[in-house]
Amino acid sequence: MVVKQGVGSSLETGNHFHQDYTTTNLYVERSFGFPAKRLSLVNDSDTDPAQISFDGATLHYTLKGGEFVDIAAGNNSSVFVKATTGGEKVRITAT
Repeated sequence: MVVKQGVGSSLETGNHFHQDYTTTNLYVERSFGFPAKRLSLVNDSDTDPAQISFDGATLHYTLKGGEFVDIAAGNNSSVFVKATTGGEKVRITAT
């Protein structure tokens, strides 16, 4: 896990986390180590949707194949990720 400290503003925490995560078909928690305000997510699969949750049970967002999205992280310090089939990468960046 990589956490960089930096100068923040009202829109950014000053911290940065990035990971290329290979999905499974079960929710797996990916911890940032700080309360994030924004998540940038990229689904590297063209066909396998990925599901994003902040508690491991409630679906927060479905990331379509090939989709890039920025979503509010709500000061969560981790995210749960799974994919319908699994085996493809989802790139996770938290700030």
